[in-house]
Amino acid sequence: MRVTVLTNGPGELWGWVRPVAMELRRRGHSVSLWLLPCQFASGHEREAASLLGVDKLEGPGSAARLWRGLKDERTDCAVQLGGDLAFGLHLSRSARVPLTCYTYGPKKGLKKGVQVLTAFPSQALRIPGARPIGDLVQDSLLMDAQTPLSNQEAWDWPEDPASPRVLFLPGSRPAIRRAALSWLAVMKEVLKALVSSVRVRTLFPPFVPETELRAWRAAGLDPVRTGAGVAMRGADFALTQPGTNTLELMHCGLPALVIAPASFLELVPVPGLRGMLASLPLIGKTLRRAAVQRVLDRWNGFISLPNRISGRPILDEAYGDITPQQTAERIAAALRDPEGRARKRAELLALSGQSGGSAPFPAGAASRLCDALSALPEESFSGGVAE
Repeated sequence: MRVTVLTNGPGELWGWVRPVAMELRRRGHSVSLWLLPCQFASGHEREAASLLGVDKLEGPGSAARLWRGLKDERTDCAVQLGGDLAFGLHLSRSARVPLTCYTYGPKKGLKKGVQVLTAFPSQALRIPGARPIGDLVQDSLLMDAQTPLSNQEAWDWPEDPASPRVLFLPGSRPAIRRAALSWLAVMKEVLKALVSSVRVRTLFPPFVPETELRAWRAAGLDPVRTGAGVAMRGADFALTQPGTNTLELMHCGLPALVIAPASFLELVPVPGLRGMLASLPLIGKTLRRAAVQRVLDRWNGFISLPNRISGRPILDEAYGDITPQQTAERIAAALRDPEGRARKRAELLALSGQSGGSAPFPAGAASRLCDALSALPEESFSGGVAE
C-alpha cells in the first residue's frame, strides 16, 4: 500500500511523522511525505525529513504549488499529521482515498468523512468523533534512545550530585530563538548567582546547523544537538516554552518551568487574516494579547499540554510580564526542593502511563495508527493505486 503523509511544523514532523514513517516502512508500505506551508516552520524541515527514509519527499513550497501537486498524487491512503486540513481533504477527493487525521485538538473539516485519531481520552472529549490511540511523541522519544543519529553529540552531564543540571529548550522557531539567546544569557547569570553549582545546557534538535550554535556557545549556554529522549533523562529541571516539548517533558518525567514572556509575544506567528492584522502597528499588540487570552480561557489558564490534559498544574507555568530575574528565582526555588521535584516527576510519569500510572496507552501509538489504516473498509480505497 502507498501512503501519503501530510505534515507541517517541526514538532509534528519530528515527534509524529518520524515514528509513523518508520512503522509504515517496517510493514512494507511505500511512504510519500508532503511538507505543508507552516507559519511555525524552523526552516530545516526538508533537511529533517530527508533523514526519515521516505520514498518520496515534496515541499515545502507555496500553497498554490502544493495544491496543484497534490491533485496529481497517486496514493492508496492519506494521513494528515498537522497543518491545514484543507490540503488533506483536497488529496482525499482528488485521489478518491480515505483521509485519517491525528490531532491534539479540534480542526476545521474533521466532520467531512475523516477518520480522526488523537492521543489522550481527555483530548478526544473535545474532538467530535475522535478515537484516542496514545501519544506519538512517546514513540519518538523511544526512537531517540534506540537509534542514535549521525550528528548526535555525546551527552555527558558531570556525575556530581551537588551540581543540579538545568536544560534550556529555546524551541524550533528561529525568530524566538534569536530573541531568547540574550534573554537566557542574562537569566543564566542570575541563576548562577543564586545557585553557584548549577550546570546549564541548551538543547537543539539534531538537524539545526552548527553555525547557529556558535553564538550560544559564546554566550556560555553550552548548546548541544541530540534527541530529547536522550537529553531530558539526564537533567534535573528544564526551562521551556509552550509546545510539543512539554509532552516530551511529561514522558521523560522531567519537572520544568514553562514560560511565555510578554516581550516575545509579537514574535509568535499568528495564522491567516488575524496574522495580517496582528502585524499592524498600534492594534497588533492588542490583537495578539486578545488571542492569547482566548487560548488561556479555553484551557483554564494553562499553557502547557500536560496541564491541559490533566486539568491541573503539574508543570510550573509563568506567562506575561516575567523577567529573567524572576525566572531564575523560580528555577532556583525548584532546585532547592528535591522532594517537590520528585513529586512532580512521579505525577508526570503517571500521566504518561509509566510507573503504575493510569493513562490507558503505553508506547506504540504509531503501530495503533497503522492498524487503524489497515482496518479501513476496502470500499474506501476505490481510487487507490495498489490492490
